[in-house]
Amino acid sequence: MIRFIKLREEHLQQVLEWRTQEDVTKFMNTDIEKDMDKQRAWFRRISNSKNNVYWIIEIKENPIGVISLNNIDFENKRTSWGFYIGEEKYRLYGGIIPPYFYNYIFSSFDFHKITAEVLEGNHNVMKLNIMHGYRVVGVYKDHILKNGSYFDLNLLELLKDDWLKLNKFQKYVCEFEE
Repeated sequence: MIRFIKLREEHLQQVLEWRTQEDVTKFMNTDIEKDMDKQRAWFRRISNSKNNVYWIIEIKENPIGVISLNNIDFENKRTSWGFYIGEEKYRLYGGIIPPYFYNYIFSSFDFHKITAEVLEGNHNVMKLNIMHGYRVVGVYKDHILKNGSYFDLNLLELLKDDWLKLNKFQKYVCEFEE
């Protein structure tokens, strides 16, 4: 059973461990230090923000990763998002987590559009997003500097109508803590 629970302070140490793993951070736009004080400061910022919502992804009551809405724009009914699975043995769930998320946000938040940014080299996530109905709308060339090298950033968008037209993922519904 998949469930999404609101990120709480008690999760911060685990999230920091996941977020600083090489196999997770290599596809992130930013790198962070393994510093709990900075992690707590980040948590305070996002907790007080109306433009971001973070959840812990659970499979059979095991926390496995993080998923978030970012840059929420209620006026224009759009948002961006991101997720990662920190527990290696659960990475195979990476392909089915997004449909649960899309069904939830397109119904509960009534967003018209969700956008995504995918770092150059993250071929699996690009393929997954295209399979879920995203279209590529652009590329920022040499946009992210990591470990002394520049990487392109792929820009994608998914419209609610395009998601609903796929119709093959509508059964993916689960609990999201609000």
